[in-house]
Amino acid sequence: MLRTVLAKNLAGWEVMEIFANRVNEADRVFMEFVGMIADILGGDDAPEALRHQVLQLAVIFTCSISQLSPGAYFLRRDLFPCIAKVITSPDTQRFTFEASLLLSILANFHKSDAAKLNPYLQRIRDTQDTELMRKICWAAGFALDAAVKAYYKISDDSIPTFAKSVGALFTSLLPDRTLAMQPLDPPREFLKTQPIEATVSLLPVFEFLFFNPLFAQVLVDMIPKPSDRKQSALVPPLAYNILSLSSYVLTHASSSASPRTLAYANLALNTLLVMSENARIMAVFCKPASSKEAIRLCRQRLPLLPVPSPTRAPICALMDCCVLWLRHNLHKQLEVYTFTTCIWTCHRIIWYLQKERMRLEYDWIELWKAVVDLLGFLSGKLDSLATTGGIERLVQETIRLLDLALRRVDLFLPTPTAVHEFIYEVVRSSAVIRKQTLLLESLGQPTSVDRGASLPAYYEGKLASAGTRSAKDAFRIVSKDIEQNGLHSAHDTDVTDPPYACPA
Repeated sequence: MLRTVLAKNLAGWEVMEIFANRVNEADRVFMEFVGMIADILGGDDAPEALRHQVLQLAVIFTCSISQLSPGAYFLRRDLFPCIAKVITSPDTQRFTFEASLLLSILANFHKSDAAKLNPYLQRIRDTQDTELMRKICWAAGFALDAAVKAYYKISDDSIPTFAKSVGALFTSLLPDRTLAMQPLDPPREFLKTQPIEATVSLLPVFEFLFFNPLFAQVLVDMIPKPSDRKQSALVPPLAYNILSLSSYVLTHASSSASPRTLAYANLALNTLLVMSENARIMAVFCKPASSKEAIRLCRQRLPLLPVPSPTRAPICALMDCCVLWLRHNLHKQLEVYTFTTCIWTCHRIIWYLQKERMRLEYDWIELWKAVVDLLGFLSGKLDSLATTGGIERLVQETIRLLDLALRRVDLFLPTPTAVHEFIYEVVRSSAVIRKQTLLLESLGQPTSVDRGASLPAYYEGKLASAGTRSAKDAFRIVSKDIEQNGLHSAHDTDVTDPPYACPA
């Protein structure tokens, strides 16, 4: 009944009038309501079934009331202790999914304009209860694993093995299966229910990652080391499940283009951004992974990502998630903020790699092509895009990303060939980059990316003087010049630590 009443798009005073009969009785009625929730969740006398029902009631009310004024009554009495008790108590720990969700919903009440008045944000920031954090990670791990499995039940996108390929061949030769094959891209109608409700577990994980430094340590402690010979767990570590689920959510975000799927994509990318800004997580993600705990990435839409090594560093999977978003969500109704978040994430990763002098083995050309394709899309569709603004910021951040990569390219790319491929890709796309730089200048936006224009111009001059006629010849000339003279104008500018982004 509560859900049905609150689904009628009521104003805050109307909710008070319905539940308290009169607005001037609202304080008493709603404080008794909140007190009842606190007493039952925090008490030991109530049966477990009743505590679960009250927890569900609180979740339904807070979700339905959203940012309306009756939600403020939950700020007057701190429910954090009783929610934490539900999560850590052996009798009720199986309700951790709902309890952690309730905590994150309460933390988001008027988060942007009254964060200092929200006790739950402060509690999340200050808590040192690692047992609470481990239980939240445990519950979120199972929930996100279920969300990943829901995607590949629609379309099995497992990497083909020899045995599977032979089996599929013989199956296709059966009389009723002749010439039949499973389509690679799942029909859009099958994706309308995705991601499933369990994906909301990503919200408490994001809140703790963003506000509490200790949570990152708990998260990485759950990742097995390559030398660990223990048997694989029931589900992959939470950090790996975040990457796996993000790949599916970001690949299919625009398939239905519903506010719900786009909101989950935004949450997923903000979570990846916070992870890329955390030195503890990055230090672990940049090490080879255990082959027992493979990260499953979405392979349900063309073009497919290259087949990964089972022991490659998890940071490669994080960048793959960014590539998937950049590839599959270039539409007229452009999600500018989410694209900017994606570019920030790539910027932080490259910044960390060059700062630590880590030459990462990765299919870098996939990232460069995706970034350049974004600039090309913006260049060709700028006048027709239906957005909420922020295009200039997106262009500026994308060019800044390329500028950082050009300046520090020899500090994070693994081989000379990888460097040559990157420089060639930039030179090949110089017209697009130049057009975007001129756009920023015409709008009075600071670019600070002289290299984005000067470096391609230098190599374009080399190609023109050599009279190249094919892409193969152009690549050979660029590679030869870099080998003989080094990269043009590399390291000629100081690089300061980029500011940390503040996700919305």
